[in-house]
Amino acid sequence: MRSCLLAVLLLAGCNNGSPPDQDIETAPVAVETSAALSPGTVPVRIGEQGASFAACGIGGVVVAASAPVRAAPFEDATVTETLEQGRPLFVCTRSIDQRWLGIVAPAAETPQDGCGVTTPVPSRRGYDGPCLSGWVPAAAVRAGAR
Repeated sequence: MRSCLLAVLLLAGCNNGSPPDQDIETAPVAVETSAALSPGTVPVRIGEQGASFAACGIGGVVVAASAPVRAAPFEDATVTETLEQGRPLFVCTRSIDQRWLGIVAPAAETPQDGCGVTTPVPSRRGYDGPCLSGWVPAAAVRAGAR
């Protein structure tokens, strides 16, 4: 009796046939093809060097004619502002591929303001201070020690 039951279960599991058409319920599938993918926003992380160092320990200056500040380290990310040549900034982090720098830029009128990134922070976190932050192409910035 057990062998018959086992044989029936095995045969039932081997049924590769399609169910009858009347049992199949189909629904239209909406596919949105016109919407572009957006990388969204990636906050600039400060405190990458640890609690013993400044939140953004590297200074820099824009060397390109202008540098677009993007919301994420991607070419397709939204441009939030453009920095002019000679503008000082703080370099806080880099993208994995090293092509983008996560920066914090003081207002052009007060370039000596530290924006809260010249002192240590207890742990790594996204920048939420008063100054402009975002991602610029690494080729547009000359970085140096602060």
